[in-house]
Amino acid sequence: MKQYRLKVKNDILYLFLLLLVTEIFYFSVLKTAPNILLTIGSLGVLLLETWFVRVFSMYSGKKISQYSEVIARISLKERFFAYFVLPAIFYVSLLVFLFFTRNEILGQTVLGVCMVLFLVLFLNVKSSLNKYYSLEVATKAIFDFICITIYYLLLNSFLRFGFSIWEYSILSVISSLILFVFVLKIHDRIGLLEFFVSFLSSISITVLMYIFWNTNVFVIPAIGALLFYLVISVWNIRFSGSTKFTDYIVPFLYVLISVILIFTL
Repeated sequence: MKQYRLKVKNDILYLFLLLLVTEIFYFSVLKTAPNILLTIGSLGVLLLETWFVRVFSMYSGKKISQYSEVIARISLKERFFAYFVLPAIFYVSLLVFLFFTRNEILGQTVLGVCMVLFLVLFLNVKSSLNKYYSLEVATKAIFDFICITIYYLLLNSFLRFGFSIWEYSILSVISSLILFVFVLKIHDRIGLLEFFVSFLSSISITVLMYIFWNTNVFVIPAIGALLFYLVISVWNIRFSGSTKFTDYIVPFLYVLISVILIFTL
């Protein structure tokens, strides 16, 4: 029990350092000190990757039995994308969002939510390393949610940068398509048909966001993120092998209720 608490404390320490570096980055943005932003951002990415390298090296090997000294190791190639690439993309997306956000309350709120996500990710990755042949279902769900958050952050950043509706639409399609491919890769479902469905889904999300173009800067990314969530939720139900209509209707109800709340609050 003491050893487990010590391990959790180490994770929290890394998270605190990551939060500290990110806070310095955002402070530099608010104080318009662009000459050090790249250095601070790179330090944050390095700190994040250091945690994953350390944890993978410590927990990727395990004795095949208590009677044998033979150690089975998880393939770095199979976990490289999920453990090293996607978290870095998530963190860089957060930095981009903070760079274009001058509303300090919004920036700090998003930063706090992302740090909670990182903590949950840290704990789930360590748990998932105990499963040698695939990512745990809970860990896949965390990565799905991270992809949704990345999309939301990027959509916000595109708007705050001042892109035209056509530039925004193109970037939206490209971003969602790439993230859909990321999700498929995490679930080991990449194929020509899946890629085509991802492309159609990206186009559909962008077209539906166009309907809300004349609303405010908070509504458009929220609608896009909800639609992105809807597609991933339907995929996850399909991946689980469910054929019940009621299972598929639930995420549609969640999205509908969320959209109503967005326009009533």
